[in-house]
Amino acid sequence: MKPYYLFIGILLSLLIHILFFSNISLYEIDKSTHQDLIVELIAMPPISSENLIAKSENRKKGITKASREPELKEAHPIITENQIESSSSNLSENPQREELRKEILCDLCQPVKDILIPEEEDSYGEKIQSIKIQYKVLHELGPNKGSINNVKPFGQSKENKKNIRNEVGTLDINYLIDGNNYTITYEAKANGLTSLIYSKPLIQRSEGSINEYGLKPDYYIYEYGQKKKNEAFFDWKKQKLKIVRKSEEKLFNLIEGTQDQLSFMFQFMFLNPLNKMQMPITNAKIFKTYNYQYIDEGIMTTDIGNINFIHVAKFNYQDPERIDLWLAKDYGFLPFKISITDEDLSIIIQEVHQIQVKKND
Repeated sequence: MKPYYLFIGILLSLLIHILFFSNISLYEIDKSTHQDLIVELIAMPPISSENLIAKSENRKKGITKASREPELKEAHPIITENQIESSSSNLSENPQREELRKEILCDLCQPVKDILIPEEEDSYGEKIQSIKIQYKVLHELGPNKGSINNVKPFGQSKENKKNIRNEVGTLDINYLIDGNNYTITYEAKANGLTSLIYSKPLIQRSEGSINEYGLKPDYYIYEYGQKKKNEAFFDWKKQKLKIVRKSEEKLFNLIEGTQDQLSFMFQFMFLNPLNKMQMPITNAKIFKTYNYQYIDEGIMTTDIGNINFIHVAKFNYQDPERIDLWLAKDYGFLPFKISITDEDLSIIIQEVHQIQVKKND
């Protein structure tokens, strides 16, 4: 190949490249006129599985959106922004428009209606002037007590399901109201052979005042004959409880709501027993807080008829001693039956025999 042909080819190639690059416009972007591309994401309402199933069923049946359009318009009319604004501007003129607007915008955004809570009835205790209750006192021997033929080395058995129960006495309790003060007297007498051992009555008395929280004892006495006498004095101002027993005095810090062994029986008239399952109680020997547990409720047949009751009990799984109370719903939760289990599993039972209630006029 001749040299000038090669020179001509190179020259033509340079001309072609010059012409090609001359058509490309290289310039700096004017940032002042540049605008970013803005993309807005619009949240779409969720499609429930029920709607998808309904659409699938409609396709199978040949129902199209066009055929259902008149029905849809009637059920869900299209609301424009102008209609919403005009509705909100006229709220003060017509309150019904507010309800209509809320119904249109959201079916679930209905106003919450006020919940009507019935007023609590007056406590049973405030209506009472006096209560007289007579109990029959029964003594039930433990599984290993009584005749030698009934002794079982491991307690109760299938052959001996029923323990020996004897009526050993009567108990009279009088509850009297005088203005804002109360007095409760308690007298237990033995009957039959038991009276040979316990010839003297057991006396208890509780005195105090009544406030919005129920009974507030000031004085309590437990007395059997002339030798056994225990007293409890409640000093609410100094918050002190003094127990006098066998000429000895003990002081305790007085806890709000403290009851004595007698007043607590009537305290349930003022407080719902299921809302007050802890109660500080003294029997003029010791002072401690008793924790009661809910057991059951139902109807029990008694000497005064069928009674709707709530059964609560104070017990400890590691201690055989136990106190059970059956509270009468129709008598202000008065205990119509009391069962006291001793550590030898013998039981003292007090069951209502008569009751007289006198209410205020």
